[in-house]
Amino acid sequence: MSVQHSQPFKSAHDHGTDEVFASSLPGAVDWPDQVVPPSATRRGSMRRAQHWWWRGWWWLLILLLVSAGLVAGGLVYLERSYAGRILPNVSVRGVDVGSMMRDDARAAIEATFAPFLAQPVVLTYSGRTWTPTLAELGVTLEIDEALDAAFAVGRGNDLLTNLQQIGAVWQYGIELPLRLSIDQDAMQRYLLARVAEVEQPAVDARLVLNGTTVQVEPSAVGRQVLVNETLHEILAAIQDLNPDTVALRTRTLEPSLRDDAAFVAQDQIAAILAGPITLLVDNRPFVWSLDELARMIRVERVADPAGDRLAVSIDREMVMEKLIALGDSTEVKGTYPRLNWNDGRLEIFKEGKPGRRIDEAQTLDAVLAALAKPADQRTVTVSFREIPPPVTAANLDQLGITTLLGVGRSDFAGSAPYRVTNIQAGMRLLHGVLIAPGEEFSFNQTIGRIDSSNGFVEGYAIIQNRTQLEWGGGICQDSTTVFRAAFWAGLPITERWGHSFYISWYDRYGFGPYGDGPGMDATIFTGGPDLKFLNDTGGWILMQTYVDTRRNLAEVRLYGPNTGRKVLLEGPVITNRTPAPTEPVYVAVPDRPVGQPRQSDKARGGMDILFTRIVLGPDGKEIERREFVTRFKPWPDIFEYNPADLGPDGKPLPTPTPPPPESPPVESPPAEPAQDANG
Repeated sequence: MSVQHSQPFKSAHDHGTDEVFASSLPGAVDWPDQVVPPSATRRGSMRRAQHWWWRGWWWLLILLLVSAGLVAGGLVYLERSYAGRILPNVSVRGVDVGSMMRDDARAAIEATFAPFLAQPVVLTYSGRTWTPTLAELGVTLEIDEALDAAFAVGRGNDLLTNLQQIGAVWQYGIELPLRLSIDQDAMQRYLLARVAEVEQPAVDARLVLNGTTVQVEPSAVGRQVLVNETLHEILAAIQDLNPDTVALRTRTLEPSLRDDAAFVAQDQIAAILAGPITLLVDNRPFVWSLDELARMIRVERVADPAGDRLAVSIDREMVMEKLIALGDSTEVKGTYPRLNWNDGRLEIFKEGKPGRRIDEAQTLDAVLAALAKPADQRTVTVSFREIPPPVTAANLDQLGITTLLGVGRSDFAGSAPYRVTNIQAGMRLLHGVLIAPGEEFSFNQTIGRIDSSNGFVEGYAIIQNRTQLEWGGGICQDSTTVFRAAFWAGLPITERWGHSFYISWYDRYGFGPYGDGPGMDATIFTGGPDLKFLNDTGGWILMQTYVDTRRNLAEVRLYGPNTGRKVLLEGPVITNRTPAPTEPVYVAVPDRPVGQPRQSDKARGGMDILFTRIVLGPDGKEIERREFVTRFKPWPDIFEYNPADLGPDGKPLPTPTPPPPESPPVESPPAEPAQDANG
């Protein structure tokens, strides 16, 4: 059965130009196994449309090629027309450099900014000016960099970009920057060089103490250049490329120590120097002058945020040093006790006495208090403190006295009674004496006054080249005996004087274990030649003396720590023997009875005697080798006459028969010729 559509059939010709494919119609049904070919008219139209489409593309291509040729030709024209020139409408920092050659463009820019290039800034300070150049400031105007950028306009990119740039420049123009290159280090160096011309350090007030005069040197404000702040102002000033004036930035520097602080210290020092200080030591005045007080003043600067100040004080250590020196010079020395050896059992037979010394601590406080008082109230009465004796019964066993160190002996046979008395008096003063470690023994200081207060009597001694009466005649027997004890103990002899004239009785025991011999003697004189030796044993030394009038023996023993020393003797060597003078000496003595001369001295010869002491230590090594020399002068016969018995030539007048001598010459027993008056 056949099916008919309800719509009438229309042929393709009925559609005309409005025909469409069936598939495009509503309700059309696509049949997969059926294709409806276009009509011949449709096919012709399609071919005509394709032809025109291809013709349009060809024209467009031709147009593009023609345009490109025109552009390329234009670029070539521009390049040839502006070869070596900047394109039109180009400016550098407001300077039109379009169409200019490079040198012309540079000249135009330099002319525009010539004032800036010649003098970029003027620095000023307090009426002074400085005119730095750009080079001195480390500034460079980068003209070449700007010209390079101007020449690159329209030239430095691809074709399309160049065309766009040229078009924009042609229409609107272009403004290029002119950059400043700045070396801030160079600019800072220039400013720092100005610092030395402008800056002034602040000057502190100064206190000057010249002797006892105090002056204040006033302070002064300073000036500091603010380099960084000035540098920033210069940088700001040169940005517009116009000359400008810049003031150096500075600040005031205040002194740390102002005048008022110095004046306060000046007043304090003036108060200290109001007057000298007087110290009364047992009513003896000791005055500290203003110069001495000025040297004790100390001024210390004290930092303070509100302003430094000066602290004035007295140097307590210096005051104490002066008080200690005063104490040393005024100290009443205590005395050591006197000891007996008693076969090693030390016993005190005479107590020592305490000493007396100023109380330095109390006196220091009193002096400081006095310095705060007016000039008429500056007297200080010094207080004292007691110094106990260094040796008491409680510490005898700590003295280290255990061993016999040395023995000295001498013979006084034939001595007159006055001489024996004086020998015994001296030995009593020496017996039991203690010598501290490191102390130097002095014979004269130990003996003290040689007069009746110490048991001495007058005796003969040589004074001014003749024998006459003097207190203590014969005391040199004691000094000679002490010298021999110290010699054989190996102690350093620090002072010793031999007699000037030979005395035969000193030969006995002269060389100790080596036998008798001359030259081993020691003379002393009060206030003059002394006998001294040093206690270098490290312990205390005890001196014991002994006088045997039956044996005419004087002896000194020294005890102390065991030093292990051994003493050897070389010599003696006797040289320069000189005979006694044959011509006697006559001395006028008004006290002599007329016609009764007296021979006071017997002639003797002179000689030089040398002997050497060698001291060996405990290890047998030599610790000292020392020569001792004694020089004896020749000595004449000396006669005493009443002046009436002497003629004009100083010689005795002739007498019929000389009277017998009143007394034997002093040589039997001999006098002790010496430099001293106590021999």
